[in-house]
Amino acid sequence: MKKIDINQWDRKETYLFYKDVDVPRYIMSFDLDVTSFYQHVKQNKYSFYLAFIYEVMQCINQVENFRYRFVNHEPYLFEKTHPSFTDLIEKTENFKIVSVDLEDKIELFIQKAKETSIKQGNQFIDLEKEARHDLVYITTFPWAKYTQVSHAHNLDRYDAVPRLVWGKFEEVNGKLLMPFSIEVHHAFVDGLHIGKLIQNLQSQINK
Repeated sequence: MKKIDINQWDRKETYLFYKDVDVPRYIMSFDLDVTSFYQHVKQNKYSFYLAFIYEVMQCINQVENFRYRFVNHEPYLFEKTHPSFTDLIEKTENFKIVSVDLEDKIELFIQKAKETSIKQGNQFIDLEKEARHDLVYITTFPWAKYTQVSHAHNLDRYDAVPRLVWGKFEEVNGKLLMPFSIEVHHAFVDGLHIGKLIQNLQSQINK
């Protein structure tokens, strides 16, 4: 990670304006066309959830602004970020939070994510792993299509970890549309950067 020299940063004014406002985080939601991606997942017998985590994390890391974090209240840029995702505990209605390093190959990532979740067993969370700053928090809501979402979090103006969620996709005019939401810290991420992410992600899953 690299500490940001604020005085040499072209984002200085935006950063200083938003970093101390009472509620510096905001959420945006979109419909993504997952038609081609779903077919690809089915053909390769991937987990849709884990495969989509892989794809969205690849796109997250391509946009620098999503890799900024506060460390001791100072801005830092991380070289790479990694997913921390919710996963159902087998044979229960309870979930756990699993953190895993992002891999370059989708097959390796899915395998590692599954193995990490199995190894964690029924443990709700590994607090040591979750203390990392280079995480992206991810969950899914596969039971229905939602139109609004929020996340549980402390009122911490220095919490800049992005939060992602997506819901159940539905067929509309021959396309599978899936709600996708992202929550970010405005000191680091503007609508322009979310727009880049969404465009890159839609292009990637179209392939």
